[in-house]
Amino acid sequence: MFTLSLVLNELGKQEVKSQISNSITTNIHYYFLSLEKELERIIQTQQEFINDEDLMQLSNAISIMSDYQRVKAMNDLKLKITTLKDSSIYIKDITIYIDSINGAVSTSSAEETLSTREKAEEIAIATNKSKVPITFWQDRFYLNLTYPNNAMNNAKAPQFIQNIELSTDALTNALNAFPQEGGAILFSDNWMISNHKYPDHLTQIQQKLKNAMQESTAFTKQIDVDKEKYMAVYEKSSFLEVSLLFFFPENVIVGQLKTYGIWFWLIVGSSFIIVTLFSYGIYLLIHRPLQLLIRRFRNVEGGNFQTTTPTTRQDEFGNIFNQFDRTVQNLRTLIDELYVQKIRLQQSELKQLQMQITPHFLYNSFFILHRLIKNDENETAELVSKNLGDYFHYITRNGLEEVSLEDEVNHARSYVEIQNIRFSNRISVNFEPLPEAYRGVMIPRLILQPLVENAYEHGLGDMVAGGSLAITFEATEDRLYFSVEDNGLGMTEEQMSSMIRKIAFEEEGETTGLINIHRRLKLKYGEHGGLEVMTGTNGGLRVRIYIPHDKGE
Repeated sequence: MFTLSLVLNELGKQEVKSQISNSITTNIHYYFLSLEKELERIIQTQQEFINDEDLMQLSNAISIMSDYQRVKAMNDLKLKITTLKDSSIYIKDITIYIDSINGAVSTSSAEETLSTREKAEEIAIATNKSKVPITFWQDRFYLNLTYPNNAMNNAKAPQFIQNIELSTDALTNALNAFPQEGGAILFSDNWMISNHKYPDHLTQIQQKLKNAMQESTAFTKQIDVDKEKYMAVYEKSSFLEVSLLFFFPENVIVGQLKTYGIWFWLIVGSSFIIVTLFSYGIYLLIHRPLQLLIRRFRNVEGGNFQTTTPTTRQDEFGNIFNQFDRTVQNLRTLIDELYVQKIRLQQSELKQLQMQITPHFLYNSFFILHRLIKNDENETAELVSKNLGDYFHYITRNGLEEVSLEDEVNHARSYVEIQNIRFSNRISVNFEPLPEAYRGVMIPRLILQPLVENAYEHGLGDMVAGGSLAITFEATEDRLYFSVEDNGLGMTEEQMSSMIRKIAFEEEGETTGLINIHRRLKLKYGEHGGLEVMTGTNGGLRVRIYIPHDKGE
């Protein structure tokens, strides 16, 4: 908007400058034309005196005229030239030298330093040499009429010489009367009249316009003089052989427009300051509070629920900040309450799940001991009792919820040893050694042994011979897997689908050992831990649990 305004201002300035320049040129032309027409009228009136009756009688019939007639003719002639003088402000004096009377008729009564004859002849000679209407002689300007015209060339005495002296003051006042403020000069090859305005640059202006004045009779030009722009208007009269040069600083035209330009830039500067202050005010009132609010949201997003000192702002943002802080405080209170409640619920559920897990093996172990003692298999009973002691010592010691993977694997081995006695040689077990790198990994207690127990009870329990059980370990970049696979009867598709739904908590039903383990892993690790059930490579069931693992840590 400002740029467009500036462009429009410049275009308007150029248009106004052009219009004013054209107006000045027109006015100068009009005044110069008026001066030219006035001088032309005077010259034409002067030419009419050739046929003046009184002047002809005084020039040619003076010898036959009576004194009365001569005096009357001279008075009438004087009256005529006085009338001519009064008709124009540019005429200062009119003198007619008549050779026959050896005297002159003049509108002036002043005494001349030179004789009338000598003065008239010198002016006539000067006019004859210059060949221009206006004759410059002794710092004066004359319009000369010599009759006959060729008298000075033939060295014959003319009958009369009429000299009309032009008023230098009137010509100067005419230059001062131009409607535009500026310097003006009226000049020919050997004289010049000036209004004495801007005289310091006159010579330079004439020099810069010299070529243009020789090539053209009228023009308007812009020139640079001493780092200042001038507008020059030139016109030449072919009739008078006189030129008029009018010049003025460009500031005379565009001075007021420049003032408007200054005001425009002041408005631009003021607007810039106002916009800057307004923008800073918007930053203080809106942008900075929004940034602070966003930082508080990000703190809450990052888990930082610490509130800040209540703001003292009385505007809408102050209300938002205070409401936000109260919301965060309430949210923190609710989270604390829900978190504590969830932890307590998880601990209670874990204890309950562990209590559900323990009886499964306990009942079976007592039956095995009972059978061994009854059959007097004391050594085997001793081995079973030792493994059974280790087993129960593990599940009851210190109430630990997490143990090393090595301890959990050893516990599962004790269980396998006891089960091998129970199932004699009907089942072969491939218990893969635990990799050294994973022995210290901490895991929830009693998650591996129930998988082995499930394989014995539901997969291999009814097999008479040829049963196999494989316990393997594997690791990926972000998970550890523990797999227990048997070659039993497995599950039907319906049973498999039901188990998968129960694991996914999509179906309610009896909480089995596998479901217990899965829920424990979910409580511990969330989405990063759990249990998977699938068909094994030998047609049996493969159960695999997984926990998060980061680069072996």
